[in-house]
Amino acid sequence: MNGEEAPKKKKTWLWILLGVFVFFVMLAVGGVIVAVTFFRQSVDITEHVSPTTASPEFDAIYSKFAGQQPLIQLVDGSPQLNTAGGMDNRVGQLTTLHVLAYNSDEEHLAKMSLPFWLLRLKEGPIRLSAYSQGWDDRGVAFRVVDIERHGPGIVVDVKRSEGRMLVWAE
Repeated sequence: MNGEEAPKKKKTWLWILLGVFVFFVMLAVGGVIVAVTFFRQSVDITEHVSPTTASPEFDAIYSKFAGQQPLIQLVDGSPQLNTAGGMDNRVGQLTTLHVLAYNSDEEHLAKMSLPFWLLRLKEGPIRLSAYSQGWDDRGVAFRVVDIERHGPGIVVDVKRSEGRMLVWAE
């Protein structure tokens, strides 16, 4: 060698790897921000609501679906799937799943809405069970398509001493 040093190889692969890593971290942080924003806009909690104020909210939902049986009914404290159908059996026409819940101990009324396309992403059955309510570990299982077959209407209405929860689809 003539005293000249050979040129050093550039480690471009290291910068590429670092760039890809930073990209995925930023993507993950962005996803978390979008999810938190979405749920903050989808959930509305009202405090200091008396039972006499909350009851008309539930009655107003029931009046929309008068004469219809809920998709899931509580029979002797156990959930049962009602396969008789709802008011309108138009598969695929639902846009939103709503939840209205009242906690009588804390006097909170919570409202939540989920777009139905988000539910359609769920593959497999949806399982409802609760040991504290006396349901077994299998509870009741249904699919999103069962809600669609049932059509717009009440999915489930649970009344307990602690409060009430009503789920309906539109």
